Amino acid sequence: MHSENNRQTALRNSYLFVLVVMVACGGSPSEPGSGNSGTSNTPVVVHLQLAASPRYTNQADFSLSGSTTGSSTVTVNGGSAAATAVANAQGAFTVSVPLNLNQANSLTITATAPTGLGSTPLALSVTHDDVAPTLSVQHPSDSLFDTDGDFRVNIAFGFDDNSSGIEVISVTNDRALGGGASIGGVDAGSNLMTTAGGGSLVVGPDTVSYNASLEAEFPLGANTLTLSVTDSAGNAHAETVEFEVSGTEPSFTMTQPTDGDVLVWPGFVIAGQFSDVAGKIDQSGLTFVADKPLIALMSQDGTQAEGAEAGENFSQLFTFSDTTAELRDEGLHAFPAGDLTITGQVADRTGTRSQSDSVTVTFPEAPHTLLVVNSTSAPGATEHVVPIGLTSFQGFGGVQFSLNFDPEVLTVDSLSSEGRAPSTPFFEMPAGGQLNVILVDLSGDPIPLGSGIVINIYTSVGATAAVQDLALTISDVEVANQDGNPVDVAVWDGVLAIR
Repeated sequence: MHSENNRQTALRNSYLFVLVVMVACGGSPSEPGSGNSGTSNTPVVVHLQLAASPRYTNQADFSLSGSTTGSSTVTVNGGSAAATAVANAQGAFTVSVPLNLNQANSLTITATAPTGLGSTPLALSVTHDDVAPTLSVQHPSDSLFDTDGDFRVNIAFGFDDNSSGIEVISVTNDRALGGGASIGGVDAGSNLMTTAGGGSLVVGPDTVSYNASLEAEFPLGANTLTLSVTDSAGNAHAETVEFEVSGTEPSFTMTQPTDGDVLVWPGFVIAGQFSDVAGKIDQSGLTFVADKPLIALMSQDGTQAEGAEAGENFSQLFTFSDTTAELRDEGLHAFPAGDLTITGQVADRTGTRSQSDSVTVTFPEAPHTLLVVNSTSAPGATEHVVPIGLTSFQGFGGVQFSLNFDPEVLTVDSLSSEGRAPSTPFFEMPAGGQLNVILVDLSGDPIPLGSGIVINIYTSVGATAAVQDLALTISDVEVANQDGNPVDVAVWDGVLAIR
């Protein structure tokens, strides 16, 4: 099998060949088209640009082009009839040679200048062949795509050509294999003989066998395979096979938790197990969703993980292997308390999805939390931000609290609402070292469930403040839900590190 997949017909009819014949007649030689072609001392120079070897064609008329001494007559013998052409004044010529069909043609090419000087004959063999090769498909068929029981598509066919020999072998599918080339598969229409995607490919003198790889799995359902062979003369034979792929969809099972479980918090575990007989699953094919939001909890250093809305995939949080996926949470996430349904599913590289599996469990009450985010500043700093974070697993109608600090070290300048806060907070400073804050929307919009910063307190640090961990404590906390009923909230005091 040659390395070129598609040889143009025109290139089959030309062979790059240069013959220079100089008939010495005295004097200095001249190039074609120099204007001296009629003088008696100009040798005949012939350049033939004809096809690359092997010289096969399926055209009844073989085209020869080249250059010679200007206005020379080019004669070709050896075809089914003699052919002639006259070069132009610059020496360019093209001559169409009728060939003896389906046999070798031993051609001789000569050029004769207007002076009568002629070149030595050039011999060239061109074989005409317009008989297409044969091709016989053994498998797949519409009833059998898997001959060895591995659920992967098996391809086998034989071919024959009695003249010029097979030049190109092509096998293409109308659908991408293994999800396409971007993830290691094969694009629709790409030749499996050159982009086999890791499949087991064996090419013999007259046979081809191919067993699809895991990376190049055929997609589930209807596929149309086109197999073709092309000989060196450009004759092609193609066969189309339509077949159904079945039984290759992956399986998936939720292994943790199980129906009716009460999850542990912190430290709950969600896990699934899966398999795929013929393909490959990567994390992009994994899906875990819940019917309640997965809330990423803010830590006291201000960081928090990635969460997910209800119905949004959170599989990116899982540890993934070839057959398992697991989320072992360490207090970084929580769901709202109550009944919770979690659903898992996988898809292989072809996009074929497994059946989903769901469990319904109970998630315990995690504490609502109001916290001071720890921060660091320097003596004399202005507009230093002290963030106040809030984690809530239901909507809040309002939050009220006091922040206590050393007024000799810290001064409060202003406040602003952030994140989920519905409006600008109200605040007062009745005495040195205390800030009273009320976060409520007078129009009745609640603080929605979630976790993150809700208030930024802008402060100034005294210029003579000593290096220390300044305590920032929360007191007098009152929180109401959307119905106006009080809600218990855990409080985390914080520090301002002055360095």
